[in-house]
Amino acid sequence: MTSTVDSPFGMRSATPAALGQALAALGRDHAVVHDELMAAPLVLRHKDVSAALRNSAVFSTAFYGAAPMHEMMIAQNGPEHVRQRRIHNRFFSAGASARYAERVAVVAERAVAGLGDNPELVDDLFARYPMAVFLDLLGIPDDLGDQGLAWVRAIVTWLGSPMNEELAEPGIRAFAELRAYTDELVASAVPSDNLLGEVIRAHVVEEQYSASSCSTAVVSLLLGGFETTIQMLSCVVASLLLNPDALARVRADRTLVDAALDESFRWANPSAGLYRLVTRDTAVADTHVAKDSMVYLCIAAAHFDPAVHRDPEVFDLDRNSPHLGFGLGPHYCVGAPLARIEARAALNALLDRFPNLRLDPEHPPVFHYGARGFVQHGTETLRVLT
Repeated sequence: MTSTVDSPFGMRSATPAALGQALAALGRDHAVVHDELMAAPLVLRHKDVSAALRNSAVFSTAFYGAAPMHEMMIAQNGPEHVRQRRIHNRFFSAGASARYAERVAVVAERAVAGLGDNPELVDDLFARYPMAVFLDLLGIPDDLGDQGLAWVRAIVTWLGSPMNEELAEPGIRAFAELRAYTDELVASAVPSDNLLGEVIRAHVVEEQYSASSCSTAVVSLLLGGFETTIQMLSCVVASLLLNPDALARVRADRTLVDAALDESFRWANPSAGLYRLVTRDTAVADTHVAKDSMVYLCIAAAHFDPAVHRDPEVFDLDRNSPHLGFGLGPHYCVGAPLARIEARAALNALLDRFPNLRLDPEHPPVFHYGARGFVQHGTETLRVLT
């Protein structure tokens, strides 16, 4: 057992890879350990994490189904989940995604153009950019502003710590307010080729249209697209800044941007893990896990498992072993195409604007779980020289 005192999730480090390395080191000796800080057993080895992510019947997301979340795709399994995912896949089709990419590139260039010399990237860019993307893609008026981010942070903080009763009330209240806003947004929508138009069109084509179902889909996108994207952008840019040889290669050859995204999602992915509800007595490796208990599937540990990733501590643009940064199996992140579009556009815009981008040695980043008061691993600040 690992106690609260020596839980790896309490550590702070100069590199985002340190958490995954520490968790993988635990995994070399034990397939599962109980972590009091996370209030759950940690599943640590790649083969066990990936198997559990694929097996949603036993390792379930059903705990998200408490009102008011019961309609959302993340809470579904079986035929209803398949139906909702089929609809979501329509508005993330290749054609739709290409249109989004054109618009997001403009948003990214505009956001980066507003930076001064030697900026702090988290607050000055990453915290504002995802909201700007959604305002543009969904045709949401600017009056949503910081309120949208506040709603999303309250909801996702609650969902990320489902055992913490103190987070439930503000999370439920924020969800109700966000849902009321999106209900009005859908009700006033007109036919268009933006993301909101694609959401409505996908439901119509699948003969599943209702204002409520479209609003549910929009809320799902908003919940997955704000704070998670902030830390995702931090992890990508920080990974390259901490690995200057890789940064030089990407700067010289932009065809390596996608490789840089994938390796950053492995080496520094902010989604350190995912909670799951165990629906029946089962075993992980040789460890018994009781029905109705919660487990934490440790993606960060899996990313540094040498059984899957050769020399996992090395940031390697030529690596071809797949990461779990967007999950795996039935609940693979449905917003992954948009997340990649956003990260690709932001990285290209930064490298275009600041060809000499580098870390500020006077203000090195510090990485820890719970950065910005959120249930992910990342940094509060990322100061750079230009």
